[in-house]
Amino acid sequence: MLEEKRKKQLLDFCKTCIEVYKSYLTNDELKLIDEILKSINDKDLKFLEERLIPIVSKIWEIELDSDKYIIISWNKFAKEKNKHDITFATISRKDEINSFCDLKEGTEYKISFASLIGALNKDGATLIEDLNHKNEYTIATVGDKVINSYNGATRLITPYQLVSLDLKSDYKSNYNELILRTDMIEEIGPYTLDSSNKLK
Repeated sequence: MLEEKRKKQLLDFCKTCIEVYKSYLTNDELKLIDEILKSINDKDLKFLEERLIPIVSKIWEIELDSDKYIIISWNKFAKEKNKHDITFATISRKDEINSFCDLKEGTEYKISFASLIGALNKDGATLIEDLNHKNEYTIATVGDKVINSYNGATRLITPYQLVSLDLKSDYKSNYNELILRTDMIEEIGPYTLDSSNKLK
């Protein structure tokens, strides 16, 4: 089941590159995408994903530099949360903020693709577990812990895929979740959501 999800994520990413981000990509990058689409049933998925990482990285860096998006880690509790190795956040268009569980308070961050462990349109069902829990759902190892996303968060996803409402019809929750390395993100400051910029 996870392998089928990974295959769909790869296909969706390639489709988005061609339909949305074609102008960002070189002819060689588009040829690579075409080659990968033709060999998706014959090659190891992790191998294909690794070949696409430079492309997804390029897209993220261009999109993040565009200043269209905002990254917010929402406060589930009234008091300031403790710092951990991993930070959970959401990505939204600045004029259409999507909060986590209708929360209003959070912290805005500046991120890069290098800081992104995984992302998903919905809650990643992510647990930080001991090394002996490494399994097919493990998306990273940070320190002496593994990061397991039981809903299948991936790095092979674009900002467009995360914020586009047209792609969310299958999900009951639209969290645009990002799983980030805390030591690789920069805190901008507190954020409060008001009714003028809430997602409609």
